[in-house]
Amino acid sequence: MIRLLKHSTEGEFKLISFNDNNPPPYAILSHTWTEGQEVTYDELVASTGKDKTGYTKIRFCVGRAAADGLEYSWVDTCCINKSTSDELSTAINSMFRWYQRASKCYVYLSDVQVPDEVINAQVFRITWEGAFQRSRWFTRGWTLQELLAPATVEFFSNEGTYLGNRTSLEQEIHDITKIPIGALRGQSLTEFNFEERMSWVAKRTTTLKEDKVYCLLGIFGVFLSLIYGEGEAYATLRLREEIQKREKGRGIENLRNLTVFTLLPFPRNELFVGREDQLQSLEQFLLSDTHRITIYGLGGCGKSALALEFAYRALARHTRRLVFWVPAISPESFELAYREIGICLCIPGITEDNADIKQLVKNTLSSDSVGPWLMIIDNANDPEVLIDSIDGDPRSARLSDYLPYSHRGKILFTTRSRKAASDLTQSRVLELKDMMSKAEARQLLAQRIENQALLNNEKAVSELLELLTYLPLAIIQAAAFISNNQISISGYITLLQQADTQTELFSEHFKDPSRYRGLESTIAKTWHISFDQICRQDPLASVYLSFMACIDHINIPQTMLPPGGSLLQQVKALGTLKGYAFVSERQRPLHSLESEKFFDMHQLVHMASVWWLDEHGGLTAWTAKAAARLETLIPYGGHQSKEIWITYLPHAIHVARLDSMLDKRVRASLLDRIGRCQASLGQYSAAETTHRRVLSLREKNLGKEYDQTLTSMNEVIGALEGQGKYEDAELMNRQMLVQCEKALGPEHLSTLTSMSNLAGVLSRQGKYEEAELMNRKTLTRYEKVLGSEHPCTLTSMGNLAQVLNGQGKYEEAESMNRKTLARKEKVLGPEHPDTLTSMSNLALVLDYRGNYDEAESVNKQMLARKERVLGPEHPSTLTSMGNLAVVLNNQGKYEEAESMTRQALTRKEKVLGPEHPDMLVSMGNLAGMLNNQGKYKEGESINRQVLAQCEKVLGPEHPYTLMSMSNLAGVLNSQGKYKEAELMYRQTLARHKKVLGPEHPDTLASMYSLAYLLANQDHYKESSALYRRAYAGYSAVLGKDHPTTRSCHQHYFRTLGLQVQDPFILISKKPKL
Repeated sequence: MIRLLKHSTEGEFKLISFNDNNPPPYAILSHTWTEGQEVTYDELVASTGKDKTGYTKIRFCVGRAAADGLEYSWVDTCCINKSTSDELSTAINSMFRWYQRASKCYVYLSDVQVPDEVINAQVFRITWEGAFQRSRWFTRGWTLQELLAPATVEFFSNEGTYLGNRTSLEQEIHDITKIPIGALRGQSLTEFNFEERMSWVAKRTTTLKEDKVYCLLGIFGVFLSLIYGEGEAYATLRLREEIQKREKGRGIENLRNLTVFTLLPFPRNELFVGREDQLQSLEQFLLSDTHRITIYGLGGCGKSALALEFAYRALARHTRRLVFWVPAISPESFELAYREIGICLCIPGITEDNADIKQLVKNTLSSDSVGPWLMIIDNANDPEVLIDSIDGDPRSARLSDYLPYSHRGKILFTTRSRKAASDLTQSRVLELKDMMSKAEARQLLAQRIENQALLNNEKAVSELLELLTYLPLAIIQAAAFISNNQISISGYITLLQQADTQTELFSEHFKDPSRYRGLESTIAKTWHISFDQICRQDPLASVYLSFMACIDHINIPQTMLPPGGSLLQQVKALGTLKGYAFVSERQRPLHSLESEKFFDMHQLVHMASVWWLDEHGGLTAWTAKAAARLETLIPYGGHQSKEIWITYLPHAIHVARLDSMLDKRVRASLLDRIGRCQASLGQYSAAETTHRRVLSLREKNLGKEYDQTLTSMNEVIGALEGQGKYEDAELMNRQMLVQCEKALGPEHLSTLTSMSNLAGVLSRQGKYEEAELMNRKTLTRYEKVLGSEHPCTLTSMGNLAQVLNGQGKYEEAESMNRKTLARKEKVLGPEHPDTLTSMSNLALVLDYRGNYDEAESVNKQMLARKERVLGPEHPSTLTSMGNLAVVLNNQGKYEEAESMTRQALTRKEKVLGPEHPDMLVSMGNLAGMLNNQGKYKEGESINRQVLAQCEKVLGPEHPYTLMSMSNLAGVLNSQGKYKEAELMYRQTLARHKKVLGPEHPDTLASMYSLAYLLANQDHYKESSALYRRAYAGYSAVLGKDHPTTRSCHQHYFRTLGLQVQDPFILISKKPKL
């Protein structure tokens, strides 16, 4: 039984008893006692003794263990009940084993102090080295086994400052104790004779003279009954006799004293951290009936390091168990390891020239003459080594046929191939995730960085670990570079983020005593070996790997991968990549496409695959193939099959960024498709950036007046308008018109389209007279060139009607809309999309004129036709639903209007997404309808959501954002929240003036609303001044006979007469066409 300390939830320490053969991971304290100041077992149980200096040491040990991820601790003063002689005797005989099994041993040097001003004690050793050399800890007998038994020994000052470990301080410890360096490094103590080991304790002292001998029991691996009073000489004699008895009984069944270095290829890694859950699973494997298990995981995730730590723990906790290490890198490394095992076991005939070494070792370990044993077969990555036949003949033996089997033996494999793991141990596989926990990763970095002061920059540490994806080998490699080159963590991050230095960094060699000599230990080369294996074993998997190197590394749709191979070959190819842990399949959301599968490629693996492809001269060719594949999958925008192509879009964007690898025309073509898709999604800012790149490429390669170049200019203009950048759109439209007239002539269709687009942007800026003039000019030319009934002519008529409607010329607008609709029905048919657009325009002008019944009738006819022709979820159909709802609202049919708007919103969210601009306009309309019904709280809540989304998606100065601000101010005003409403109206007005100009209708509307609000608060002087300015603006822009101009004039006079009335309902009546 062993008692361990644990921190209770109440803040106290409690003791928990465990089976001596299988305790949980724990830390152990090594220290020197101070008479009367140590906390005893009874005091700890009674929660007393907290005023003693020994309690500080207990707190230190438990706290340090928690920082290292250990839940339990052992301190000799309080974990042993010394009042019971049997327990004391058992504890002294078990002491070496307890220290040997500990995950960490902390040496607390109470007589070594580090000055407060010293930040890094390891760098400024001069401040404490003298006290360290003189420390009482090195003079006490019991601390000898506490120095040699544990796997990891760390030294701390009286303040708890870390000084170093047994490895970093080994020369100083050797100089102080004269203990050989080999013993300090873990060499088997049986290699040192009796006199040499006795000399290590000669100058040490113990309180009781017999303890000078009893403290050596673990050093010699023997057990003695304790007889205090027998004296040192007699105790030494009994020790010699017990050792001689053990020597006589040594044979093949007692091989536990074999040199560790003979059986394990690497020294124990004292810097090993984490993976405690996996170590416990492996410990359970040792105790179970299972005889074989495989550790599987991504290259560089620490499989071999975990196996090595497990091997040393197995030696420490199960002292009679033999541990063998067999590298399966090649048939030669396998046979060489078997030969060493045979020699260690003294197998007869093993050194003969024609000896069948593999068969001899298998037979010996399969017999009951040896045991128990653990064999670790490391790096079983290549199936050709273990599983394929040795000479290529399928009838001949395989290396796996020479693996021993015994009820006393266990075999642990490590591999980066899931297929190899399944072939070797079927379902008995322990998958090692490539990512360590954040705490483990930070601890690993801290262990490997020499200058601990660098870790004070927590932000940089977190950023580095995230960039390295918490992968152990990548962290170790980075720490080595940082320490070797004495740069900061931020400096390393800067290098890592530069594409031209990434390859060098991940290919940088570093010394690692726990990796095989002659094998590449860098993160890049580790994976390149696996890539080459995939090329040999699975050609289609190699194709997928090469393709994935050129696209984004996350959310890769299976349908996007290059076509080819049978369905079975495709499944096996993806299985190969998943088997090496290079890709992982995403969990499918409930709302996702049922038939589609998505994969993620590990970020660092993706980078390494690019370098590998470049090394093999294939990067340019595969980038071109990826671009060609995506061109076949990405449409020129629109909403058809949007749920499919939207998953391809990020990958197209990634490929388009590889400009040095792509032909300019191919890149321009791909970017053109990307930009149009972004515009369809309402991502106008991104669309502008994309189309400007296309425009630049085409101007350089084709010329400014080439047809495709002019098309790209038009796409940029559309993106600018979508963002409300009307002045920029107007400027570019005028430039484009000049180029079209120069290159194509004044009556060319592209020139007329450019004129029509310019008229549209003028109208959106409230420049109605100029827009009307441009539209009439365009219409005249269309009629001359194409005739009065050509679809383009009819579209031009519709555009002119809209401008007339914007000016309040409702009769003329209605007449023209009816004429346009009649001609479209004749030429295109009643259900053509362009005909339906004309119906929408007519319904709009009817609504403005107050002809609600006819507007409702036209809207319902149009909606029915769109549902039949386009489908119930087409964006144009949903716009018509919204328009009909607005008409119903204007008639006071609030409940019906609200219901229809909610239906449209639900469908729009599904089709367009929650952040599409059209979605935000509909939400704003719903809020206005709620406000009209007196549902102010819900209306306010939705308006605030809309405003937040508009600011996020479109920016704080977009016209939709400003409309949302105005709507919210109106709701606040309706609730009597005048101060907040006034502030928002003033902000809206200021932004409208800045963005749209002082005479834009939207600016005048903001002024009008603010004037009305101020009148409500009896601020008549400022209200009257604003009404006058708004009236003057409306008169200039819309004309004195426009309904809004007349309404503003009436409110001005009513304000003078102290009669206030609401100017208008703040619902956008401008439908999306």
